[in-house]
Amino acid sequence: MAKRKARKAAKKNPVIYKGKRGRMARGRRSALPVRPWQVASILLAISVTVVAYTWRPGAHRDDTPHVTSLANTWRAEPGDVAAFADTMATRAVDVLAGLGVPEEHIAVRRLPEHRNSAMRWELSSDIPEDIPLAVSNLWLTRLARRLGGSVVEGRENLKGEQLSMLVGLDGQRTNLITLRRSPYVKRTRGRIAIIIDDCGDQSRELLSGFCELPVPVTFSIFPGERETVWASDRAIHAGHEVMVHLPMEPINYPKQDPGQGAIFTHHNYDRIRQTTSKAIQAVPGARGINNHMGSRVTEDRRVIGYVLDEIKSQGLFFIDSVTSQHSVAYNVALEMGIPAGRNVQFIDLTEDPGQMEQSLRALSMKARQHGTAIGIAHAKLATLQSLRAGIPGLRKEGFEFVTVSQTIN
Repeated sequence: MAKRKARKAAKKNPVIYKGKRGRMARGRRSALPVRPWQVASILLAISVTVVAYTWRPGAHRDDTPHVTSLANTWRAEPGDVAAFADTMATRAVDVLAGLGVPEEHIAVRRLPEHRNSAMRWELSSDIPEDIPLAVSNLWLTRLARRLGGSVVEGRENLKGEQLSMLVGLDGQRTNLITLRRSPYVKRTRGRIAIIIDDCGDQSRELLSGFCELPVPVTFSIFPGERETVWASDRAIHAGHEVMVHLPMEPINYPKQDPGQGAIFTHHNYDRIRQTTSKAIQAVPGARGINNHMGSRVTEDRRVIGYVLDEIKSQGLFFIDSVTSQHSVAYNVALEMGIPAGRNVQFIDLTEDPGQMEQSLRALSMKARQHGTAIGIAHAKLATLQSLRAGIPGLRKEGFEFVTVSQTIN
């Protein structure tokens, strides 16, 4: 992935971020304003798509996933012209990559300073023909507004092949964005791995419903529940993957109780390894482990290291559920040479179908940006219905659904 390190502006207009082709914007062609009906139609068509959840620094530490919509991210205050421009330049690359624009086709350069101008950055990119310019316009406009700015001017040329946007803050223009549709640029796809958490105590009918999904998923099953063994056998026979959902101590215990067979920070080395081993033995065919709750344990290098010792000895992989923004579990696993991954998106924080659809879309955008993305859903009827509704559309777009082990091997 191209580096995005900020460098000081040089007199010869240095390129700060550019892909292999390194094309720059070359002035505007004859243009017409972007048609309002285009934006309106796209708003209607994708109104359910963009709420990407992110950790917010300083959030309270417990095992309720602390996520916030992008609408609550950093916003420029009056006068923050330079900070707005710099943030817009970086985040615009993320937005385009999330839409499926290959990053090697995106170029960003720092503009020279002029006494009577606040212009700081120029972004130029060829984009795939199957990404409408109106869609790109919409997402970049939303980004500018979220950051406290606005699109000062947007123009599309007569043939509908190029879009130019001037973005700014406080009436000052700071960023020029030029997008060109190209038949030679192919939209990036991604691989998605979905974990079905909290399995083991549901009805066989519900668990069978998840097993009948048309794509591979990974079942994370509690040890010692009434349907633990049945769920594991059923999932494996249906071609899915199985993990152990290992309970661990949360920050706000005992208000939140991780349940039987949990790992606690006051346990010694032998007890932690024995508890982990027992959990693995209770879930036949398990290939890995992820944490249930566990915000306190996953923040403690010593304790999570004891857990990972046992995981490594049994040749399993580890997935950090990321129930704490301060978790060190993923990094410790990598340091120990254990195949590891981490959750980047909770799909069903609520049972609202629209919210789950947005979360699934956010997961797909992260898969486009990074190549692969792991998301966590839970064994609930509303979640099953949302996955049944959402997966076919993502497959049509070219996304590949894989098991968790396929994303980390």
